[in-house]
Amino acid sequence: MAQPAEHYILATGGKDTERLRLLQEVYGPGSQASFGRAGLARGQRVLDVGCGSGNMACWIAEQIGASGFVLGIDNSADQIEIARNEARSRGLTNIEFQSADAYSPRLPENSFDFAYCRLVLMHLTQPADALRSMRSLVKPGGTVLCEEMDLGCWLCDPPSAAMSQFYELNVSLGELRGEHFRLGSSLHQLFREAGFGPPAVQSNFVLALRGEEKRLIAITFDEFAPEAVRENLISRSEANHVAADLRALAVNDTTLFGFPLLVQVWAKR
Repeated sequence: MAQPAEHYILATGGKDTERLRLLQEVYGPGSQASFGRAGLARGQRVLDVGCGSGNMACWIAEQIGASGFVLGIDNSADQIEIARNEARSRGLTNIEFQSADAYSPRLPENSFDFAYCRLVLMHLTQPADALRSMRSLVKPGGTVLCEEMDLGCWLCDPPSAAMSQFYELNVSLGELRGEHFRLGSSLHQLFREAGFGPPAVQSNFVLALRGEEKRLIAITFDEFAPEAVRENLISRSEANHVAADLRALAVNDTTLFGFPLLVQVWAKR
Protein backbone atom coordinates (compact mmCIF):
# COMPACT_ATOMS: atom_id res chain seq x y z
CA MET A 1 0.00 0.00 0.00
CA ALA A 2 1.40 3.42 -0.94
CA GLN A 3 2.19 5.66 1.97
CA PRO A 4 0.87 9.22 2.11
CA ALA A 5 3.05 12.09 0.94
CA GLU A 6 4.18 14.16 3.92
CA HIS A 7 4.88 17.87 3.95
CA TYR A 8 7.24 18.97 6.71
CA ILE A 9 6.60 22.63 7.54
CA LEU A 10 10.02 23.37 9.07
CA ALA A 11 13.44 23.77 7.48
CA THR A 12 15.84 20.86 6.96
CA GLY A 13 19.27 20.17 5.52
CA GLY A 14 21.47 22.62 7.39
CA LYS A 15 18.98 25.50 7.36
CA ASP A 16 17.65 24.18 10.67
CA THR A 17 20.97 23.65 12.46
CA GLU A 18 20.46 26.46 14.96
CA ARG A 19 16.87 25.47 15.72
CA LEU A 20 17.84 21.84 16.31
CA ARG A 21 20.74 22.91 18.52
CA LEU A 22 18.44 25.02 20.68
CA LEU A 23 15.82 22.27 20.68
CA GLN A 24 18.43 19.94 22.11
CA GLU A 25 19.37 22.54 24.73
CA VAL A 26 15.74 22.78 25.81
CA TYR A 27 14.60 19.17 25.67
CA GLY A 28 17.85 17.17 25.56
CA PRO A 29 18.34 16.68 29.34
CA GLY A 30 14.78 15.39 29.74
CA SER A 31 15.11 13.16 26.69
CA GLN A 32 18.32 11.68 28.05
CA ALA A 33 16.72 11.03 31.42
CA SER A 34 13.85 9.19 29.74
CA PHE A 35 16.28 6.62 28.32
CA GLY A 36 17.35 5.69 31.83
CA ARG A 37 13.75 5.14 32.85
CA ALA A 38 13.03 3.15 29.68
CA GLY A 39 16.01 0.82 30.17
CA LEU A 40 18.73 1.83 27.71
CA ALA A 41 21.79 -0.34 28.40
CA ARG A 42 25.32 -0.83 27.16
CA GLY A 43 25.69 -3.21 24.24
CA GLN A 44 22.20 -2.65 22.83
CA ARG A 45 21.30 -2.16 19.17
CA VAL A 46 19.29 1.07 18.90
CA LEU A 47 17.30 2.62 16.04
CA ASP A 48 16.73 6.39 15.97
CA VAL A 49 13.86 7.20 13.57
CA GLY A 50 13.86 10.72 12.14
CA CYS A 51 17.31 11.34 13.58
CA GLY A 52 17.69 14.80 12.02
CA SER A 53 21.18 16.20 12.57
CA GLY A 54 22.07 13.34 14.90
CA ASN A 55 22.09 15.05 18.30
CA MET A 56 20.32 12.28 20.18
CA ALA A 57 21.72 9.43 18.07
CA CYS A 58 25.28 10.46 18.90
CA TRP A 59 24.44 10.75 22.59
CA ILE A 60 22.89 7.27 22.53
CA ALA A 61 26.03 5.88 20.86
CA GLU A 62 28.12 7.28 23.68
CA GLN A 63 25.88 5.65 26.30
CA ILE A 64 25.76 2.14 24.84
CA GLY A 65 29.51 1.86 24.32
CA ALA A 66 31.64 0.18 21.69
CA SER A 67 29.77 -3.11 22.03
CA GLY A 68 26.49 -1.41 21.08
CA PHE A 69 25.31 -0.02 17.77
CA VAL A 70 23.09 2.89 16.70
CA LEU A 71 21.41 3.32 13.34
CA GLY A 72 19.93 6.74 12.64
CA ILE A 73 17.48 7.09 9.77
CA ASP A 74 15.94 10.18 8.21
CA ASN A 75 14.21 10.89 4.91
CA SER A 76 16.45 13.91 4.27
CA ALA A 77 19.78 13.04 2.67
CA ASP A 78 21.12 16.44 3.71
CA GLN A 79 20.27 15.74 7.34
CA ILE A 80 21.98 12.37 7.13
CA GLU A 81 25.21 13.99 5.93
CA ILE A 82 25.10 16.51 8.79
CA ALA A 83 24.57 13.67 11.26
CA ARG A 84 27.51 11.73 9.84
CA ASN A 85 29.74 14.76 10.24
CA GLU A 86 28.59 15.15 13.83
CA ALA A 87 29.42 11.52 14.60
CA ARG A 88 32.86 11.86 12.99
CA SER A 89 33.58 15.00 14.99
CA ARG A 90 32.82 13.08 18.19
CA GLY A 91 34.97 10.11 17.17
CA LEU A 92 32.08 7.64 17.23
CA THR A 93 32.57 4.33 15.44
CA ASN A 94 29.47 2.47 16.69
CA ILE A 95 26.95 4.50 14.71
CA GLU A 96 25.70 4.67 11.14
CA PHE A 97 23.17 6.84 9.31
CA GLN A 98 21.10 6.17 6.23
CA SER A 99 18.20 7.68 4.33
CA ALA A 100 14.97 5.85 5.06
CA ASP A 101 11.26 6.44 5.48
CA ALA A 102 9.54 6.13 8.87
CA TYR A 103 6.69 4.13 7.36
CA SER A 104 8.78 1.64 5.37
CA PRO A 105 12.43 1.82 6.47
CA ARG A 106 13.30 -1.46 4.70
CA LEU A 107 15.15 -2.85 7.71
CA PRO A 108 15.05 -6.42 9.06
CA GLU A 109 12.30 -7.02 11.58
CA ASN A 110 13.23 -8.08 15.13
CA SER A 111 16.71 -6.59 14.72
CA PHE A 112 16.92 -3.89 17.43
CA ASP A 113 16.74 -3.86 21.21
CA PHE A 114 15.47 -0.30 21.32
CA ALA A 115 13.72 2.08 18.88
CA TYR A 116 13.31 5.78 19.46
CA CYS A 117 11.88 8.92 17.90
CA ARG A 118 11.39 12.50 19.02
CA LEU A 119 9.04 14.96 17.30
CA VAL A 120 8.47 12.66 14.34
CA LEU A 121 5.02 11.10 14.72
CA MET A 122 3.33 14.48 15.19
CA HIS A 123 4.47 15.49 11.70
CA LEU A 124 3.01 12.38 10.04
CA THR A 125 -0.50 11.95 8.67
CA GLN A 126 -0.55 8.27 9.72
CA PRO A 127 1.46 8.16 12.95
CA ALA A 128 0.07 4.80 14.06
CA ASP A 129 1.47 3.16 10.91
CA ALA A 130 4.94 4.53 11.64
CA LEU A 131 4.71 3.37 15.26
CA ARG A 132 3.70 -0.12 14.12
CA SER A 133 6.76 -0.14 11.89
CA MET A 134 8.97 0.76 14.85
CA ARG A 135 7.35 -2.00 16.90
CA SER A 136 8.10 -4.58 14.19
CA LEU A 137 11.77 -3.62 14.13
CA VAL A 138 12.48 -4.33 17.80
CA LYS A 139 12.93 -7.84 19.10
CA PRO A 140 10.24 -9.40 21.31
CA GLY A 141 10.82 -7.78 24.69
CA GLY A 142 12.49 -4.79 23.04
CA THR A 143 11.51 -1.22 23.89
CA VAL A 144 10.03 1.60 21.82
CA LEU A 145 10.29 5.13 23.22
CA CYS A 146 8.63 8.16 21.59
CA GLU A 147 8.51 11.82 22.57
CA GLU A 148 5.87 14.08 21.06
CA MET A 149 4.59 17.59 21.80
CA ASP A 150 1.17 18.88 22.68
CA LEU A 151 1.22 22.42 21.29
CA GLY A 152 -1.88 23.20 23.30
CA CYS A 153 0.09 22.98 26.56
CA TRP A 154 2.48 25.91 26.99
CA LEU A 155 3.02 28.96 29.16
CA CYS A 156 3.91 32.60 28.73
CA ASP A 157 3.84 34.97 31.68
CA PRO A 158 2.98 37.80 31.30
CA PRO A 159 0.63 36.70 28.51
CA SER A 160 1.59 37.63 24.96
CA ALA A 161 -0.63 37.95 21.89
CA ALA A 162 2.34 37.06 19.68
CA MET A 163 2.95 33.85 21.60
CA SER A 164 -0.72 32.90 21.32
CA GLN A 165 -0.56 33.50 17.56
CA PHE A 166 2.58 31.38 17.31
CA TYR A 167 0.81 28.34 18.72
CA GLU A 168 -2.53 28.94 17.02
CA LEU A 169 -0.87 29.23 13.62
CA ASN A 170 1.27 26.16 14.20
CA VAL A 171 -1.69 24.01 15.21
CA SER A 172 -3.75 25.35 12.30
CA LEU A 173 -1.02 24.45 9.82
CA GLY A 174 -0.89 20.96 11.24
CA GLU A 175 -4.63 20.56 10.87
CA LEU A 176 -4.46 21.69 7.24
CA ARG A 177 -1.79 19.07 6.55
CA GLY A 178 -3.62 16.30 8.43
CA GLU A 179 -0.84 16.22 11.02
CA HIS A 180 -1.11 15.99 14.80
CA PHE A 181 0.53 18.87 16.65
CA ARG A 182 -1.31 18.01 19.88
CA LEU A 183 -0.39 14.33 19.67
CA GLY A 184 1.62 14.25 22.89
CA SER A 185 -1.36 14.06 25.22
CA SER A 186 -2.90 11.11 23.34
CA LEU A 187 0.39 9.36 22.52
CA HIS A 188 -0.32 6.67 25.11
CA GLN A 189 -3.47 5.76 23.18
CA LEU A 190 -1.50 5.55 19.94
CA PHE A 191 0.79 2.97 21.55
CA ARG A 192 -2.20 0.77 22.36
CA GLU A 193 -3.54 1.25 18.83
CA ALA A 194 -0.17 0.11 17.47
CA GLY A 195 -0.36 -3.18 19.40
CA PHE A 196 1.58 -2.46 22.59
CA GLY A 197 0.44 -3.37 26.05
CA PRO A 198 0.03 -0.75 28.81
CA PRO A 199 2.68 1.92 28.21
CA ALA A 200 4.66 3.99 30.70
CA VAL A 201 4.42 7.78 30.54
CA GLN A 202 6.49 10.75 31.69
CA SER A 203 6.53 14.45 30.84
CA ASN A 204 9.14 17.05 29.97
CA PHE A 205 7.88 20.59 30.57
CA VAL A 206 10.71 23.09 30.48
CA LEU A 207 10.61 26.62 31.93
CA ALA A 208 12.98 29.43 30.98
CA LEU A 209 13.17 33.01 32.21
CA ARG A 210 16.41 33.90 30.45
CA GLY A 211 18.99 32.37 28.13
CA GLU A 212 19.48 31.74 24.45
CA GLU A 213 17.06 28.82 24.55
CA LYS A 214 14.20 31.31 24.49
CA ARG A 215 15.19 32.12 20.89
CA LEU A 216 13.84 28.70 19.87
CA ILE A 217 10.29 30.02 19.54
CA ALA A 218 11.22 32.92 17.24
CA ILE A 219 13.46 30.75 15.06
CA THR A 220 10.74 28.12 14.73
CA PHE A 221 8.24 30.80 13.71
CA ASP A 222 10.64 32.13 11.08
CA GLU A 223 10.74 28.64 9.55
CA PHE A 224 7.00 27.96 9.38
CA ALA A 225 5.67 31.51 8.85
CA PRO A 226 6.07 31.34 5.04
CA GLU A 227 3.78 28.29 5.02
CA ALA A 228 1.21 30.14 7.12
CA VAL A 229 1.32 33.08 4.71
CA ARG A 230 0.89 30.77 1.70
CA GLU A 231 -2.15 29.22 3.37
CA ASN A 232 -3.61 32.70 4.03
CA LEU A 233 -3.62 32.09 7.77
CA ILE A 234 -1.75 35.36 8.28
CA SER A 235 -0.53 38.20 6.08
CA ARG A 236 3.16 38.80 5.50
CA SER A 237 3.04 42.11 7.36
CA GLU A 238 1.25 40.50 10.33
CA ALA A 239 3.82 37.68 10.34
CA ASN A 240 6.62 40.23 10.44
CA HIS A 241 5.05 41.86 13.50
CA VAL A 242 4.68 38.52 15.26
CA ALA A 243 8.29 37.62 14.47
CA ALA A 244 9.53 40.93 15.88
CA ASP A 245 7.48 40.49 19.06
CA LEU A 246 8.78 36.93 19.55
CA ARG A 247 12.37 38.11 19.20
CA ALA A 248 11.72 40.82 21.79
CA LEU A 249 10.20 38.30 24.21
CA ALA A 250 13.25 36.06 23.84
CA VAL A 251 15.56 38.70 25.30
CA ASN A 252 13.14 39.93 27.96
CA ASP A 253 14.16 38.26 31.22
CA THR A 254 10.92 39.27 32.91
CA THR A 255 8.90 37.00 30.59
CA LEU A 256 8.63 33.35 31.59
CA PHE A 257 8.43 30.76 28.81
CA GLY A 258 6.96 27.33 29.37
CA PHE A 259 7.98 25.46 26.22
CA PRO A 260 5.42 23.08 24.69
CA LEU A 261 4.74 20.00 26.77
CA LEU A 262 6.77 17.03 25.56
CA VAL A 263 5.12 13.73 26.48
CA GLN A 264 7.37 10.66 26.72
CA VAL A 265 5.80 7.24 26.23
CA TRP A 266 7.52 3.86 26.11
CA ALA A 267 6.49 0.23 26.08
CA LYS A 268 7.94 -3.20 25.38
CA ARG A 269 6.98 -5.28 22.40
